[in-house]
Amino acid sequence: MSTYVMVKRNTKSPYTYPDEHAPFTQYKKVRLSVAFNMVNSRIGWERAKKGDYEHWQKLMIQLRRSR
Repeated sequence: MSTYVMVKRNTKSPYTYPDEHAPFTQYKKVRLSVAFNMVNSRIGWERAKKGDYEHWQKLMIQLRRSR
Protein backbone atom coordinates (compact mmCIF):
# COMPACT_ATOMS: atom_id res chain seq x y z
CA MET A 1 0.00 0.00 0.00
CA SER A 2 1.35 3.44 -0.87
CA THR A 3 1.78 6.03 1.82
CA TYR A 4 1.03 8.97 -0.49
CA VAL A 5 -2.06 9.45 -2.65
CA MET A 6 -3.43 12.15 -4.95
CA VAL A 7 -6.52 14.12 -3.98
CA LYS A 8 -8.40 16.53 -6.21
CA ARG A 9 -11.07 19.20 -6.08
CA ASN A 10 -12.83 21.51 -8.51
CA THR A 11 -13.09 25.07 -7.19
CA LYS A 12 -15.73 26.07 -9.73
CA SER A 13 -18.18 23.18 -9.37
CA PRO A 14 -17.47 20.75 -6.51
CA TYR A 15 -17.37 17.00 -7.21
CA THR A 16 -17.68 17.34 -11.01
CA TYR A 17 -14.70 17.25 -13.36
CA PRO A 18 -15.60 18.12 -16.96
CA ASP A 19 -12.66 18.81 -19.28
CA GLU A 20 -13.58 22.49 -19.65
CA HIS A 21 -13.09 23.00 -15.88
CA ALA A 22 -9.46 21.81 -16.01
CA PRO A 23 -8.03 25.24 -15.02
CA PHE A 24 -10.17 25.19 -11.86
CA THR A 25 -9.12 21.70 -10.76
CA GLN A 26 -6.50 21.36 -8.02
CA TYR A 27 -4.41 18.30 -7.19
CA LYS A 28 -2.30 17.56 -4.13
CA LYS A 29 -0.10 14.62 -3.21
CA VAL A 30 -0.63 13.97 0.50
CA ARG A 31 -0.18 11.20 3.03
CA LEU A 32 -2.98 8.66 3.21
CA SER A 33 -4.04 9.79 6.70
CA VAL A 34 -4.21 13.44 5.59
CA ALA A 35 -6.20 12.42 2.51
CA PHE A 36 -8.70 10.62 4.73
CA ASN A 37 -9.21 13.79 6.79
CA MET A 38 -9.46 16.01 3.68
CA VAL A 39 -12.08 13.78 2.07
CA ASN A 40 -14.15 13.43 5.23
CA SER A 41 -14.07 17.13 6.13
CA ARG A 42 -16.57 17.88 3.32
CA ILE A 43 -14.68 20.80 1.80
CA GLY A 44 -14.67 19.42 -1.73
CA TRP A 45 -11.61 17.17 -1.81
CA GLU A 46 -11.84 13.60 -3.05
CA ARG A 47 -9.37 10.86 -3.83
CA ALA A 48 -8.13 10.97 -7.41
CA LYS A 49 -8.28 7.79 -9.45
CA LYS A 50 -5.27 6.38 -11.20
CA GLY A 51 -4.67 8.35 -14.37
CA ASP A 52 -6.73 11.43 -13.40
CA TYR A 53 -3.66 13.58 -12.82
CA GLU A 54 -2.05 12.55 -16.12
CA HIS A 55 -5.29 13.34 -17.99
CA TRP A 56 -5.45 16.75 -16.31
CA GLN A 57 -1.83 17.47 -17.26
CA LYS A 58 -2.59 16.72 -20.93
CA LEU A 59 -5.61 19.04 -20.85
CA MET A 60 -3.55 21.85 -19.34
CA ILE A 61 -0.83 21.44 -21.99
CA GLN A 62 -3.47 21.61 -24.75
CA LEU A 63 -4.99 24.69 -23.13
CA ARG A 64 -1.62 26.47 -22.96
CA ARG A 65 -0.86 25.66 -26.61
CA SER A 66 -4.21 26.98 -27.78
CA ARG A 67 -3.69 30.40 -26.16
